[in-house]
Amino acid sequence: MAARPATPSSLTPSPTPAPVRRAGLLLLALVLLALGTLATPDGARAETPPAGLGGFAPGNLISDSAMFDGDAMSAAQVQTFLDQKGSACRTDGVNGALCLRVYRTDTPARAATEYCAAIPARAGATAARVIADVSLACDVSPRVLLVMLQKEQGLVTTTAPTQKKLDEALGFACPDFLGCDTAKAGFAQQIYLAGSRLQEYGDPDLGFRYRSGRTYDIQYSPYTFCGYGKVTLANRATAALYNYTPFTPTQATLDAGSGAVADDVCATYGNRNFFRLYSQWFGTPNGRSATHYPVAAPAGKAPANPFTDVTPTSSIFFVEISWMKHEGYTTGWSDGTYRPLQPINRDAMAAFLYRAAGSPAYTPPARSPFRDVSTTSMYYTEIAWAWSEGITTGWDDGTFRPLEPINRDAMAAFLYRYAGEPAFTAPRTSPFEDVSRSTSIFYDEITWAAATGISTGWSDGTYRPLQSINRDAMAAFIYRFEVV
Repeated sequence: MAARPATPSSLTPSPTPAPVRRAGLLLLALVLLALGTLATPDGARAETPPAGLGGFAPGNLISDSAMFDGDAMSAAQVQTFLDQKGSACRTDGVNGALCLRVYRTDTPARAATEYCAAIPARAGATAARVIADVSLACDVSPRVLLVMLQKEQGLVTTTAPTQKKLDEALGFACPDFLGCDTAKAGFAQQIYLAGSRLQEYGDPDLGFRYRSGRTYDIQYSPYTFCGYGKVTLANRATAALYNYTPFTPTQATLDAGSGAVADDVCATYGNRNFFRLYSQWFGTPNGRSATHYPVAAPAGKAPANPFTDVTPTSSIFFVEISWMKHEGYTTGWSDGTYRPLQPINRDAMAAFLYRAAGSPAYTPPARSPFRDVSTTSMYYTEIAWAWSEGITTGWDDGTFRPLEPINRDAMAAFLYRYAGEPAFTAPRTSPFEDVSRSTSIFYDEITWAAATGISTGWSDGTYRPLQSINRDAMAAFIYRFEVV
């Protein structure tokens, strides 16, 4: 039986000491390898990406002349564009929401401001008219607004619009991880506020975070543990875009072209997609050749370590462990360590899942369901909750064996039950050399974990079901379960 760790203030799990790495971790390692040349993006890995990203430059997303060109398209030209790009859209959308090509709304009169001219009230204005009016008044290109409509909500080409997407058309006042401000909702309202704000964001006298001509460490994602890219902003228009969407793409994000990076909380797509969409629809926005390769993400400073013994260079599961701490699933020990290579015990696993479930309200029974777990045990509530949810049944002799390390096969069973025992037909041929239906009591659960991408096993084709799980690997299992 493993000795009890000294007053752990939290727990954590693990999946494979040498499994296949996820893209988010790979990009982080690549960025950190380039730390010797932080002043320039040249230190980052550069590859020829899929078509559509040629000419991308993190510090020069769009020229001022392309951004601040209010009469680049007339209302009729915008309408033609919406008709073409939205030709497959169902006019009734979802629950009656209208496609942009047929959308109409009443718009109020808007007084002139420092950044936008006055706009008259209109009855039954088309989406094209709303866009053209705001573009002319605020001197922001309608091309920019069309691209933003697509990269924020996909409204230009969607086949099934929703009222929510129309109300939050440009993601204005919709901060990451928080809800949108309903006072700023509505298609016309979103177009106007975004157009005005792009002018404001570019004004260096207003003191917004990013300003032209300066160099910044810009985060790769809302998660600070994903790191930063060092970016020098070439102009007012690029500064405005970063103030609107304050993240720069990682190398993995750029390499994905128009696609997403699987299971990667460090990947953000806003500014990448802005450049890609603008290039595809209207030509290069920054004057650089569309055949300019390679494309490299900016290298930046190393992210802060979540624990004293977890660093980007020493921990293969750095992102997963950092994510767990961010989500409140683990706090580590009181000495600031996480102890990633220490096996996780069964009681800690129960506590981990309880927290991942949101620490639901639960009153444990006055009498313990297991004879070796007392009602005063450190994780009694969590263990009893796992038992009540059917996540664990314990052993045939009535014990739970809380201080015994959990094996990889039992971990798969825990997660499968935690997921609600989803319908799954196990394959006849095992994905692992050392797991078979005849020899593995948890064959279905293990193959389910493999099929869902929660576990990849080792590079030698084994799963090692009876091997105990370390805390770093369990972090990766939970990350994949929650993020996939």
